[in-house]
Amino acid sequence: MSPTRGGGPGPRAAPAGEALGLTPRVDERLSEVDFGRGEGLTREEMRARFPGELDAFLDDPVAHHLPDGEDPRKAATRASACLADVAAEFPDGRVLVVAHSTLLRLTLCDQLGIPLSEYRRVFPHMDNGTLTELRLREGQSSLLRFNAPAHPTR
Repeated sequence: MSPTRGGGPGPRAAPAGEALGLTPRVDERLSEVDFGRGEGLTREEMRARFPGELDAFLDDPVAHHLPDGEDPRKAATRASACLADVAAEFPDGRVLVVAHSTLLRLTLCDQLGIPLSEYRRVFPHMDNGTLTELRLREGQSSLLRFNAPAHPTR
């Protein structure tokens, strides 16, 4: 389960833990990507403060991450390492991982062999509270479901 900037996983993972009778575990490797000086800003605010860096980021978010922000390659590596550890601990189990959109999209690319710079094109949007199912087996990753509603519409 993932912490969030400014708070732990409790508010986000607690409902699932309560429903399943489990206590969420925190792993800092699942923290959202640090967007540096862009953290908490709208695109318009970033454009006003650092237009050149924003344009470079929009062109290639991996080669040109936001000023003072985390390198997306490092974020994907740390999250993939966490998933490998989870898969090793629960080789035949199902595990719910709670994390944020950008980290998840980068990690999916890393797991599936897609260039990280393509994360916004290949996985353009993830809704809050949706399910993405990834099978990790024998060193192979398979995407089974992406951005699916947690509860089917009635």
